[in-house]
Amino acid sequence: CSLCLGNAIACDLPMWSCSPMKSTILVGSDSKVVDNGVQLFWWELLSSFSAPWMSSDADHAVKSHVTFVMLSMLRHQPQARTLIDSTQLDLIFALLSIKPKENDNYTLQVMSNAIAMLGILCSEPHPSTVDSRVCSALLERLRSATSNENDITTSIIAIHEILNVLMDMYGGDDCNDEIFAKNDVLGHFKRCLPWFKRQVKKISAGRRNREETETW
Repeated sequence: CSLCLGNAIACDLPMWSCSPMKSTILVGSDSKVVDNGVQLFWWELLSSFSAPWMSSDADHAVKSHVTFVMLSMLRHQPQARTLIDSTQLDLIFALLSIKPKENDNYTLQVMSNAIAMLGILCSEPHPSTVDSRVCSALLERLRSATSNENDITTSIIAIHEILNVLMDMYGGDDCNDEIFAKNDVLGHFKRCLPWFKRQVKKISAGRRNREETETW
C-alpha cells in the first residue's frame, strides 16, 4: 500500500546496492539505469504510468496512491529531485488537469499531490522557464477554482496547496520578480480572497468534510 511504501522510502535508499536489483527499468520508451534504491523506487513508480491500469480512464484511486509515494520520495529523498526530466515534469502538469469522476475524492488527492510536488521541485534552483510554467499552471488552476463554485476539484485544500506553493516561490529575496509581476500573482491573490472566504464559510456551516473543516 502507499502508506507502507511511503514509510519504506525513509530508509537509506541511496546506500542500497544495485546488484540484487534490476539493472535497468523501462519508463515509457526509455530504459533507465538503476544504481541504487532511490532510482529503483523512482523509475518503478514512473513506469507504472505506462501500465494499462493507469490509462487516462483509470480509477483515480490508483493514481492517488502512486502520486502519494512520489511526493514522499521528493520530500525525503533529495536525490529523487535530480531524476526529474522534462517528460516527467509534463506528467506532473498533466495530473493537474485530470477529469474528475462523480463523487471521486481521489481526484482532489491526485491534484494536491501534484501541486505539492511542483512546490518541492521549485524549492531547488531551477530555470526561469520552469518557474514561468509552474506559475502559469497553478494560476490557471486557481482561476478555474474561483470561477466555478460547483467544481468538486476546487476544494479549499487544493487551493490551500496552490497558495502555499506560490507564496514559497515568490516570498523570498531570490524569487523571480519578473515572472511574479508578469503573471500578476499578487492580483490573483486579491481576487481569490472573496471566494476563499465563501468556501470557508460553506465548509464551516455544512461540515460535510471534516478534514477541510478542521484545516480552517
